[in-house]
Amino acid sequence: MELRHTSSKLLIWTLMMTFWTACVVSPAYADIVTTEQLAAEAELQMQRDALSERLMREDVKQQMVDMGVDPSMVEERIATLTAVEIQQIQGQLDTLPAGSGVVETVLVFFLVLILLEITGPIDIFPRF
Repeated sequence: MELRHTSSKLLIWTLMMTFWTACVVSPAYADIVTTEQLAAEAELQMQRDALSERLMREDVKQQMVDMGVDPSMVEERIATLTAVEIQQIQGQLDTLPAGSGVVETVLVFFLVLILLEITGPIDIFPRF
């Protein structure tokens, strides 16, 4: 009889605690998002997509693989770039001579390798 009385007390206590914790309301925080913030995020994503498109061409990918750089690492790095970094890279890519083919590809790879070397995912230049 005592065991049954103890188990019913335990059940009642458990149910009370369950209902009490279910009724506790935690505050929800929200912030106002402005149109400018949304536009800036969309612009940043468009810049990332454009840079990714330029660096993920088949000839550029092949050069990266030949140099030992995993193209998926480049994609991950592009996804973490800030707006300023993307603008710097785009500016450097835009100053490269147009129509130079191999020279442009080598310069783009060198730029990507330096970026990856500076950020740390690869170690191609041990004394750098």
